[in-house]
Amino acid sequence: MLEGFLLFPGQGAQVPGMAKDAYDAGGHALALFEEASEILGFDLADLTFNSDPETLARTENCQPAILVASLALLDTLRERRQFSLSGAAGLSLGEFSALVALEAMDFADAVRLIRRRGELMEEAGRGRQGGMVSVIGLEAAAVEEVCRRVTDSGAGLATPSNYNCPGQVTISGDRAALAKAEDELKAAGARRVVRLNVSGAFHSPFMESAKKGLENALADISLRHPVAKFVNNADAKLMIDPPSIADSLARQLTSPVRWEQSCRLLVGHGETTFYEVGPGKVCSGLMKRIAPEATVTTVNSLADIENLPE
Repeated sequence: MLEGFLLFPGQGAQVPGMAKDAYDAGGHALALFEEASEILGFDLADLTFNSDPETLARTENCQPAILVASLALLDTLRERRQFSLSGAAGLSLGEFSALVALEAMDFADAVRLIRRRGELMEEAGRGRQGGMVSVIGLEAAAVEEVCRRVTDSGAGLATPSNYNCPGQVTISGDRAALAKAEDELKAAGARRVVRLNVSGAFHSPFMESAKKGLENALADISLRHPVAKFVNNADAKLMIDPPSIADSLARQLTSPVRWEQSCRLLVGHGETTFYEVGPGKVCSGLMKRIAPEATVTTVNSLADIENLPE
């Protein structure tokens, strides 16, 4: 029997055709796409498999596509291999995949919520001109100090939005503030400073209207206690209480994603065997930087599942 901790990717991992081989094999993967399409009112499989990269990358499109592709791969894994999960966590929208895997959230509710979440984030992004910048090769404390200086200067808000791994932090804020921060980050020794192609300043106070909208949507569903460990993004804490989980899902939109801290917490609790289920290898790459002693197996295709030991 395979056993390990599940990691689910977030926005940016999408690629046209993700999970198509699992879908083509039928079974639960096909059923999940069909159910999601009925809920959403459009053909999610067609969007996921046949869209051009730009269409798929739109926030309201890629979020349900990644969610369903990830869970389709998980169900295919469970169909073909005996698997015991010790827990699950997800990077940003991957939290919703994790909660479905942990039986804390119904699949149908997750599909509705993640589509609404994507719409709300797009709307919030249009409401205020903001962006995001990836900072590579500079420790978090130095990035935080630059953000404080830029914000205090009156140029606008600049704030950390993703703590991905050692030496990799993303910041969000006003475009003018980000431009000033880019210069200061380079002067502080950052190896690379890259403006991201996103529609808003995600995981920052710019998403306050999206947070309120998601709170309203979460109030209409029922959450349950996870069947195994769950670590949330906003606090990097183990959580089991449904009201606290709902609160953290909403707060995640305006709070930094504390992925590095979450992974360190898991390793500190004895988790060393991980499976990244879904498109791409982002979580695997980050874990190698955070905890080189951990092993991460990527499961982003039917072929990956077939190559796992019996």
